[in-house]
Amino acid sequence: MKPSIISHKISFVISILFVFFTFLISGQTNNNKFFCKSEMKIINTIDKKYLLGQFNYKSEKNFVKVEAQYGNKEDMYLQKEVYEAFLKMRIAALKDGITLIIVSATRNFNEQKTIWEAKWTGNKLVNGENLSLTVKDPNERAKIILNYSSMPGTSRHHWGTDIDINSINKDYFSSEKGNKVYEWLMTNAATYGFCQPYNEKNNLRPNGYEEEKWHWSYISIANQYLSDYKKTITYKDITGFMGSETSITLDIIKNYILGINQNCIN
Repeated sequence: MKPSIISHKISFVISILFVFFTFLISGQTNNNKFFCKSEMKIINTIDKKYLLGQFNYKSEKNFVKVEAQYGNKEDMYLQKEVYEAFLKMRIAALKDGITLIIVSATRNFNEQKTIWEAKWTGNKLVNGENLSLTVKDPNERAKIILNYSSMPGTSRHHWGTDIDINSINKDYFSSEKGNKVYEWLMTNAATYGFCQPYNEKNNLRPNGYEEEKWHWSYISIANQYLSDYKKTITYKDITGFMGSETSITLDIIKNYILGINQNCIN
């Protein structure tokens, strides 16, 4: 065989090998990029346990304890940024003669379960009634409890972003004192990042919880939780408590979790 022919064949083989290895390396590079993107997505998505409240907030580094003078009970915790925003808002309110006190902060799954099941079993009366005796239909019983209490795994209080201010009694906000507090919050809370998620029901919010003038949410963080909840949580995750089966028939995610003041989503 002539040297020129041998040389030509060798060059051809080398060219084929070069193309093959180039493709292989390129494929590995693309795979690395893919995995990096996937890892970034995982990092940027809030873990289910936080969305569902299945964690101990007292041991989380980004949660802080509410100081006694700013709350009406011991052992309340909030995410640090939320707490700092509340303190700034509180100082501003004091200058206008308004005192703001936190009466409820973070509640995890087990704490919410205790509240829910006490009402479900009749250990805690609802509107003076033992619901386990007066309302046998589980869906109807759940709807009554859902007027003001969330199912475990569905409460915004799980996130450490939401607070109840001054009182959870609607009569308080009908009083002269309570009305002044509410008017101040309506005028000024947004300046400090807070919004009332459960406003009066209207055509933009026909479903969900009744109006809660005391419930205020730190939106910049809460909206990330809400977005990830919508993308991540399914009805299979809403379980582990009495009456959990009603979450499907009542479409809890659409009607309650997403049934909030539209101004709080922007």
